[in-house]
Amino acid sequence: MKKFVMIALMAMPVLAFAQDKTAAVTAAAKPQENKFAIANPEIIYLELIIGTNPAGVQTIRADYGREILASLTDKELIKQLSEMRSVVFPTVPDAMNYLSSIGYKYQQNYVTYDKENKPEATHMVFEKRMPRRMPEGKPRPELAKPADNDSTKETPAAGPQPKVPTKDNKKK
Repeated sequence: MKKFVMIALMAMPVLAFAQDKTAAVTAAAKPQENKFAIANPEIIYLELIIGTNPAGVQTIRADYGREILASLTDKELIKQLSEMRSVVFPTVPDAMNYLSSIGYKYQQNYVTYDKENKPEATHMVFEKRMPRRMPEGKPRPELAKPADNDSTKETPAAGPQPKVPTKDNKKK
């Protein structure tokens, strides 16, 4: 039995070299693609988190996710979102007014609770609708048709038209 164990221990290094190391290296070197990153999103969601720190002071912070900055192409919007993480809001109405001034609209709020069933934080969700863009970065054509040069001509509305009495019908 002792000879069998010794032979197995000597064979282990030989068998370990038989592993294909290139497959393991290429799998580790492959950059991970994030399934949450969306190129040029049409809606950006932002969450105001209102809580208290251990000293009992109210804290207000903005959270918009981790991967949104990597997927945006608008440099001004990237700068605006980056600066928003470090902005200190004195009150909740100040934060809401600031967000509405830069184009965010309030959607909903909810409260999270700790283990003792005490309110931990209030979360307010805001959204900002972005202009629609095609993958190449060109704006999508809207459904509006180009205006004709003859703008004095009125086009009838779709559907049944009201009957307009004529002079002949009035006499009868």
